[in-house]
Amino acid sequence: MNKNKPFSGRTILVAVVVVLVLIMLFSSYTIVEPGNRGVVVFLGDVEEDNVLPEGFHLVLPPLARQVTQVNVRTQKIEIVTEAASKDLQAMVITAVLNYHVDPAGAGLLFQQVGLDYENVIIAPAIQEALKAVTASYRIEEVLVNRAIIKDEIASILSERLGTNQIIVDQFSLQNVEFSEEYNQAIERKQIAEQGAQQKEYELQAAEMDIQIAIANAEAEKEAAIRAAEGRAIARQIEAEAEAQALALIAEQLRDNPALIQYEWATRLSPSVNTILLPADQEIILGGDSLITSPTVESTETITTTTEE
Repeated sequence: MNKNKPFSGRTILVAVVVVLVLIMLFSSYTIVEPGNRGVVVFLGDVEEDNVLPEGFHLVLPPLARQVTQVNVRTQKIEIVTEAASKDLQAMVITAVLNYHVDPAGAGLLFQQVGLDYENVIIAPAIQEALKAVTASYRIEEVLVNRAIIKDEIASILSERLGTNQIIVDQFSLQNVEFSEEYNQAIERKQIAEQGAQQKEYELQAAEMDIQIAIANAEAEKEAAIRAAEGRAIARQIEAEAEAQALALIAEQLRDNPALIQYEWATRLSPSVNTILLPADQEIILGGDSLITSPTVESTETITTTTEE
């Protein structure tokens, strides 16, 4: 018996079959990475409903079916684009979109768009939405209504990208830059507004000074009126006192008529001495002893003149 006898044809056939089986076994499984979905393609036809989740999978027949992995994690795209306002003022806007592929629609996205969906549908959609929304606002309204503009763009993107299995997670306007001419116009406007505010402040200060002067004049006027009223009241009180005094004098004169004669006699001349004697007195004193002396019982007035 020859030990160096070559392999028979049957042995070779078995070996070939074993090799083919091993090749089929090793090529019939696939591992879908975390954060991805496996899109199965059978002889060039995408099986939309046969999307493989993460993990190990057998794909039979291995040569007819192939698996392409699609990223379904949240991804970020940043777009810098030029836009124009309603009044045709140019601006440069930096926008950021966070999105992810709908896991259930990964097969349809791969079939309709492919794996380069960012450049094919997402970036153009962002640029178009930015230009459409900013064109409805005047340049001075863009920054004031920034939050509203952001929400409007996000709404447009959600609707448009949603038809292509792209879900919008968050949209933001990272930066808005205006043209140099507009920035200079804004600076001039701010300077003018500051000047106007300064003039307004000066006007308010002048008005305040006028009000203070008016208040001081009113206070002085009120003080003068009060002083005049005080003087008038004082004169009134004084006149009332004088009237009461005159009434008292008149009453005394009615009770003593001789007092009028006495007052009249004492005021004739500084050189005249006047005395009062009783009405029935007939004695006349000497000239050297004459003095002015009123008596209670006097009813007549005697006037004498002495030579010095």
